[in-house]
Amino acid sequence: MAALMAQVEYGDLDRPGSSSPGGTSQSKMQHLLHQVLDKFYPKRYKQNMTPEQLRQLADRLATKWMVLQGCSPPECVRIYLTVARKWPLFGTKIFAAKPISPSSLEDCPVWIAVNEDGISILDYNIMHLKVSYSYSSVLTFGGCRDDFMIVVSQMKERSSGKNSTEKLLFTMAIPKIVEATLLIASYINYRSTPSLLSSTQPSRSKTPANKLWETESRCFFPSVPRSTKGPTLL
Repeated sequence: MAALMAQVEYGDLDRPGSSSPGGTSQSKMQHLLHQVLDKFYPKRYKQNMTPEQLRQLADRLATKWMVLQGCSPPECVRIYLTVARKWPLFGTKIFAAKPISPSSLEDCPVWIAVNEDGISILDYNIMHLKVSYSYSSVLTFGGCRDDFMIVVSQMKERSSGKNSTEKLLFTMAIPKIVEATLLIASYINYRSTPSLLSSTQPSRSKTPANKLWETESRCFFPSVPRSTKGPTLL
């Protein structure tokens, strides 16, 4: 992915000439490769790398970049999007958070990923999936004091069919709590809309207004300090 972005930004990578005096061309290429890595390669992936590992990473970047020689920016963008769409969480909005004990999650930073299918918890460093929850299992979500809360229902014993409830709390910035809460609520409302519109027989117990009210009753906003006399989210 970094090689594709480099091709868009800088064009073809010139192979250094073997006869260049003092290795000037080689040093310029190495400088450019490290510049590309700083700009397009995730910093958290390089935090614990040794100088030798960084050199190997730069060599791999150079190899992939040279393969793209002659590739135009629109072609690179098309390839980039094709590769990105293969990621299961493509198009997902992610929020940095930290679980609050007691929790079934480790006490270390995570990503909370929100998309149309549900809520996922990702490893902060490598973004591997830790656990995911469909919206049908989410009982309550939103602000809890100054933290972000998700209450989910999970099947505890498949043989007996009994469910257990788990409350997850995360430390997050209040603006991000509000953003995540609104996004989750919008996805739940969107998912409920098609079934409501396709229903030919109106139901008193499941009207659109009641359905939206059910979603809102599951959603809580954090308290925001009243710095002005205008309305605030509660």
